[in-house]
Amino acid sequence: MAAVTATARAGDGSTAAADEQLSLPSAERVVPASAGPDTPTTSLGTLLMIAADFMVLAAMVAAYFAVKDGSASWPPKGVSVGTYIPTIVTITAIMSAFSVQWGLYSSRRNDQRNATIGMGMTVVLGLAMANAEWLAFTRSGFSVADHAYGTFYYLLIGFHLVHVVAATLLVVLVAGRAVAGHFSRDRHEPVRAVTIFFHYTNAVWFVVVTVLFLLSKNHA
Repeated sequence: MAAVTATARAGDGSTAAADEQLSLPSAERVVPASAGPDTPTTSLGTLLMIAADFMVLAAMVAAYFAVKDGSASWPPKGVSVGTYIPTIVTITAIMSAFSVQWGLYSSRRNDQRNATIGMGMTVVLGLAMANAEWLAFTRSGFSVADHAYGTFYYLLIGFHLVHVVAATLLVVLVAGRAVAGHFSRDRHEPVRAVTIFFHYTNAVWFVVVTVLFLLSKNHA
């Protein structure tokens, strides 16, 4: 009888141990190390890249004014670039600055719906800017090799065109992740980095429009 009791106790002990082993994975949730708030490494890297890129822009602007000061007529006589397309691009850039910031703000509030809408609007506005700048090329009436003004015209607008296309593609990527629910209140570092780059892209346009159109006299 004692042996039976001991066997039963041993069986109960092994069953309890087995139950404990089976319940262990569900009782203790292992939190991944990456589940905490984002570190701003991506944004810092973006700022460093922007600083280097701005030096390139500053060098082109300095070369532009050096050539302009040494020219008797700037732009050359007969060149009239107009202000309609630059005005459209400027208005669109201002609108895109609000929409991309709306996407970041919504991501910080864990509002995936509005974040996706804001980023979607930014993509549309970015494509509109790229289309308008391409239209400026086709309607300029001169080529990149016709004169120095034409060279800088295509160089500076093309510089911004490359940036706005790249920024728009980046917004498409983060918008796709927003739809998939990858961002939250504490985890939205990619959105912040892309927003910083998009704002810089708009700043590039304001420099370009000031240099090419506001500080240059147009001859009819």
